[in-house]
Amino acid sequence: MKLRFWGTRGSIPQAGYRTLRYGGNTACVALRSAAGTCIVLDCGTGAHGLGRDMLRSGRLPERGHLLITHTHWDHIQGFPFFAPLFTDGSAWDVYGPRGVGQSLKDSLVGQLRYTYFPVSLESPSSRNRYHELVEGGFAIDDVRVVTRFLNHPALTLGYRLEIDGRVLVYATDHEPHDRRNGAGIAGGLGGEDLRHAQFVAGADLLIHDAQFTASEYPEHQGWGHATTEYVVDLALRAGVRRLALFHHDPWRTDDELDAIVDAARARVADAGGELEVFAAAEGRVLELGPDRSPARRPAWVEPREPDTAPAALLSPQVLVASADAATAELLGQAVVGNGLTLRAAADAEAALQAARTAPALILLDLDLPGSEAGGLALSRRLIDASADPTSPPPIVLVADEAPEATRRLAEAEGVTDWLVRPFSPAYARSRIAAWVLRRGGAWQAAAIPEDEPRRLAALRRMRLLDTAPDERFDRLTRMASRLLDMPISALTLVDADRQWFKSVQGLSLTQTDREVAFCAHAILSDQPLVVPDAFLDQRFADNPVVVGAPFVRFYAGVPIHATDGSAVGSFCVLDRRPRELDARDLQLLKDLAQLAEDECNRLDAGSETAAAP
Repeated sequence: MKLRFWGTRGSIPQAGYRTLRYGGNTACVALRSAAGTCIVLDCGTGAHGLGRDMLRSGRLPERGHLLITHTHWDHIQGFPFFAPLFTDGSAWDVYGPRGVGQSLKDSLVGQLRYTYFPVSLESPSSRNRYHELVEGGFAIDDVRVVTRFLNHPALTLGYRLEIDGRVLVYATDHEPHDRRNGAGIAGGLGGEDLRHAQFVAGADLLIHDAQFTASEYPEHQGWGHATTEYVVDLALRAGVRRLALFHHDPWRTDDELDAIVDAARARVADAGGELEVFAAAEGRVLELGPDRSPARRPAWVEPREPDTAPAALLSPQVLVASADAATAELLGQAVVGNGLTLRAAADAEAALQAARTAPALILLDLDLPGSEAGGLALSRRLIDASADPTSPPPIVLVADEAPEATRRLAEAEGVTDWLVRPFSPAYARSRIAAWVLRRGGAWQAAAIPEDEPRRLAALRRMRLLDTAPDERFDRLTRMASRLLDMPISALTLVDADRQWFKSVQGLSLTQTDREVAFCAHAILSDQPLVVPDAFLDQRFADNPVVVGAPFVRFYAGVPIHATDGSAVGSFCVLDRRPRELDARDLQLLKDLAQLAEDECNRLDAGSETAAAP
């Protein structure tokens, strides 16, 4: 196998004298097997030079293979400039991940519309085919390929290739699932991080995203990129022979990359390892001769067919089985909003019939009519009725509550997860997308308190909802922001389906959905709720207010109680960066919260006095 780096940068190409040695083009790697199979990994700006070289040298393949990890701009920007795609005598198979609602070809066509580019993708000089992939395995002539989803904001695939008895793993744009690994904290590998280690295990060459260092990671968590320290530790644990640091930050100079490589090699030496580490450099050529027997291939990388996405993902269909009109309508809107196909069933028999059509996801109302034991027992029958009972679709139970004992019983019957009413369309849509793509969304709506009717009655008696701003409360939130150095502070009231701000500093909002509210979690306990880093908390990591505006990373809230003891809201502070509260600061927050609670109840007492005969 002969391999050459044509682009090594991430995010955006970077030209200039500071990037001469390692290069400024974005991701593109080309390789050929001993039998002549031509494979190109990603199509960033480096693909332009690769295409010109193929034409000049006469090494234009009759059929080439382009493996795209994902369709972020830096990985496909070279697509319109890769001349072999539009040259007579050369045809290409283009592979990449399929998301929800848009095909691979549609994603690529977007940058080739007449508005942006003068050449049509359907040029008669090209005979190109498009293959949409999920996790699995397939063959490209003499090359075996295994794919695995990586951890990145866009649906992204890593590729493990067996070529001429060697193993190459290409895993760019991947962030460790446990953020402690990204921070360079030594520890074990578990869950998805362990499966990623198994994916790269034993590679002769691992080309891996290492855009940041551990010291830079706190400011870039959630960006979908790895750190040098994590990648070195991963390669050591996984028995990798050679590690190419890849997807260099666009602002990283050649001298800075030299220093990073030196630090990586020192980390290997400190661990007593034999791993060879280098930074991928544009123009560097590697030749790997056959010296590994295919019989040594680990059993867990045995490729599986087919090589394209199954029908359930190519035409995503979601079965909503509910007789409740409001639930069915809300879930139906969420399904369609994701670009998915809705199939509805109002009773058990209709649900069983629909399960045979290979839906990508089943949303099953626990109270669905027609099943003597309800939706819990019906879930097992739906699995047995599915097109492939050995690999059934995820089944999510929709219910008014989900006690722990019931959850355990449901898990034994094959239930994947729960969706507990009430929920908003936005929450349902996010969760449905996660289930269809078979990943667990790290966003949990708060449980409903056991005394919810009493709590809401107490909140109504306070007569604070939807009232005008009050300086008594605004003074307290200003003090909280100033004394605790927090950009956001608020006095919130948790209503039946919303969080309303009686006073807020640092935000222009007056209310949010209850499902995104940290304060909805805070009212579940009499103790303060402190979330040092929302990205590290499974309840909040995928919450829309964490991954989007206002980008909450830190939260501390003290519950506010009515005179009858019901928790009606929270006095809280928030920041856009992770941080800690020491005991002194936490006590200060509790003192301010007590003052706010006293003012709330003073108003409540006043209203009761006025109402007395």
